[in-house]
Amino acid sequence: MSRKKIPSRDDLIATLKSLDGNMAATARRFHCSRALVWRYVNEDHELREFVDELSESFKDVAEQTLFNAIREGNIIATIFYLKTRGRDRGYSERVELALNTREIEVELGHPTIDTTDQTSALNGHGPAIALLEQ
Repeated sequence: MSRKKIPSRDDLIATLKSLDGNMAATARRFHCSRALVWRYVNEDHELREFVDELSESFKDVAEQTLFNAIREGNIIATIFYLKTRGRDRGYSERVELALNTREIEVELGHPTIDTTDQTSALNGHGPAIALLEQ
């Protein structure tokens, strides 16, 4: 796609609204890259809030569609709802465990090198050899 500037903020708002906040579709409408639309939106605080609100509104539409499908007896919609929102009533295919963790400190000490121990270790004696033999 060619790099073309978005005509105006008002046109951008109108297009985003007509496309339910879909950035990729908005970019196609203006014949520009999706990254350019994202940049315009993210650099303008009010525009960012507008797009976020569009997204939330569209989620509301999707939820209402799901609720309507459940009311009409759609078993798949009912199962989906219970698996995602009915976990507190046991509708889940997995068990979720809350694990309490504690920090565990392991102190390895500070090994020292003693030349007399090196000779002893080379001859097969000393603490290192004793540990290996256990």
